[in-house]
Amino acid sequence: MLIDSHAHLYDEKYGDGGAAIIADMQKDRLEAIVCVGCDEESSKRCVALAENNDGVYASVGVHPYYPETVTPALMDKFAELAVRDKVVAIGEFGFDYHHDTFDRAAQMNAVVAQYVLARAVELPMIFHVREGAGDFYEFAKDREFPQGGVMHCFSGSVETAEFCIKKGMYISFAGKITYRNAKNLAEVAKRVPLDRLLIETDSPYLPPAIALGGLNCPKYVALVRDKIAELRGVSPAEIEDASNENAKKLFFKMRRDR
Repeated sequence: MLIDSHAHLYDEKYGDGGAAIIADMQKDRLEAIVCVGCDEESSKRCVALAENNDGVYASVGVHPYYPETVTPALMDKFAELAVRDKVVAIGEFGFDYHHDTFDRAAQMNAVVAQYVLARAVELPMIFHVREGAGDFYEFAKDREFPQGGVMHCFSGSVETAEFCIKKGMYISFAGKITYRNAKNLAEVAKRVPLDRLLIETDSPYLPPAIALGGLNCPKYVALVRDKIAELRGVSPAEIEDASNENAKKLFFKMRRDR
């Protein structure tokens, strides 16, 4: 049974709020799915899905696309949600400079505010970093992460991965690892210590190579597992066991729910 450590079940692309995916979890060999919030509304949806469905867990946070929405009032709302039994992390938040229109200072302010929240509620952090490794380094180098965190859908260098691991982070791989042109990412996947490795889908985004052009879904986390096993020359079972154990260590509230 697999754990998809990062998915967006509420996304409108599914049309049913993730109901079909959740109904098929046993059939698809999915032990758990972490449903990740990107703003206030989606975070509330994640919490509702988690509280109403076995095997579904939630995070609450604001994606770097929406830094202006990170206000003290919203952080107070997230703090109230964070104490719920099935809210396992704060995130996703971070730095994304892929598009031309972004406010670097606003993103940094939003990251700091959510870091402070995560420290206050003693939950791990889910980081989204795309073309923003330099600012993540500046943010993280002098800060502590006692509850740890995860670099979701990692796309950086070996050196960036090593820095993140030293700061207590896990490195999570998604469908990109299956792409033929993902040579640098493949090298990272070979070298990340097994006890710091996670797998995810980021559904409904970033489908694996065999589903390009279609809709991603949590069952495809098996393909991420298989590709990493191939790259490392080990069995899929070894990757599955390690990533499941790592997910339960990081998202420690999962263990309480069992």
